[in-house]
Amino acid sequence: MAQRHGAAKSPSTRRLLLVAGLLTWGVVGSPHAEALVRGGFPLQSPTSLLWLVAFLGFGVAYCRNAVAEDDGSVPALAVQSLTGLVVVATSRTGVDGALLAIVAAQAPELLPQRRAVLWVAAQSVALVLVYLVIHSFAYALVQGLIFIGFQGFTLASAVVMVREAQARRELARLHAELQSTQVLLASREREGERLRIARELHDSLGHHLTALSLNLEAAAYTAKDTPSAEHLRRAREAARTLLSEVRETVSALRDTPPPLLASLRSLAANAPGLTVHLDVPEDLALASTDATHSLIRCVQEVLTNTLRHARATRLWIRVEPTQAGGVRVVTRDDGRGAASPTPGAGLTGMRERFTRLGGDVAWRAEAGRGWELEAWLPATVRTDS
Repeated sequence: MAQRHGAAKSPSTRRLLLVAGLLTWGVVGSPHAEALVRGGFPLQSPTSLLWLVAFLGFGVAYCRNAVAEDDGSVPALAVQSLTGLVVVATSRTGVDGALLAIVAAQAPELLPQRRAVLWVAAQSVALVLVYLVIHSFAYALVQGLIFIGFQGFTLASAVVMVREAQARRELARLHAELQSTQVLLASREREGERLRIARELHDSLGHHLTALSLNLEAAAYTAKDTPSAEHLRRAREAARTLLSEVRETVSALRDTPPPLLASLRSLAANAPGLTVHLDVPEDLALASTDATHSLIRCVQEVLTNTLRHARATRLWIRVEPTQAGGVRVVTRDDGRGAASPTPGAGLTGMRERFTRLGGDVAWRAEAGRGWELEAWLPATVRTDS
């Protein structure tokens, strides 16, 4: 998945930016609107018509970027820069350069920081050249410095906001990874405790029961044809039964996988900034410990990738048994997707893990349509009663 430059804007932030930009846009056009109301705006003049077309074009391009779910596009930003310069060249109100400050505020969201600075510097140079053509040198210098200062301020503010958003996003990702690791460590710790108990039962209780069974067998053979022979035989059978049950218990303790649903719920609950819709049958469990760990790792990787790259606010995860046998994991987010999805080390490692167990992992994505993943494991599914 491609790395983004800015941060996904929430609906409230998007509305706030839209209102702020439109307010600035309206202030720039207010002198002309007043002239139009008073009849002093010559609509038949080519210069006035060019100003009006450029002014309206800037507004449309800005609205497209401000309300876009994918945080806008660079072509729309270029349209704003071009139409903003045309507005400055065809108007002499002295406030038109504020449109370029709106562009400077959007540049860090759409471009890497270095390119954003170069973009704003280029349009600042173009602004000064426009002023030099239509005004005196002194006026051009003063007006140019004023609006270059406005652009620098809005650019710096936007860069700080983007950096803080990236830092929050990275912190959220690290927090999610830490929580995921804690879930897996807790699972490993429980598994280690079960193995320790299994070893103790096998090495201690199993050894003594084996010795007891052998001694009872010897005693029963020695006491053959005596009144105590029947009691010794029954005691020997009881010892053998108890030894068999201990062995079954040891085997069950060794083969018990970690709790699947509880582990997945813990992962989903620790994804800050992301609403996770988890759909897993309450009684679903896998007989294989390796399969369970692989499935948990799969969900962990999906969560990490979604937090890091997707610009998503929602993630849907469905885990279900298949009619052909095994278990399937299907995930989908509402993020930006990708025009040409390229797997990273995490997805590649996930596919290798599933392939080693006889399963497979597939993914697909489209620009603006989110990212989907489907994984399958041929694990034995059991239901916990």
